[in-house]
Amino acid sequence: MDGLRALLLVGAAFAVILGALVLLARRIRRRNLHGGLLSVAEEIYRPSAERLRPVTQEVRQGPVTPSRGPGPDPSE
Repeated sequence: MDGLRALLLVGAAFAVILGALVLLARRIRRRNLHGGLLSVAEEIYRPSAERLRPVTQEVRQGPVTPSRGPGPDPSE
């Protein structure tokens, strides 16, 4: 009987924790606080979620060449 009671207690605790996580996720989504936090999970479960993420573009610059200072030209 004690084993069954312990098993029920663990199951109830697990259910309470999962329920709290569901409520927290609803609150985060409702207030739009998730930002990029849930984007990976949303893409896995909802492939159309890719369009919801902002697109960032990386700007690449070429190598910086030193400018010539005042003085004689070394190529002459």
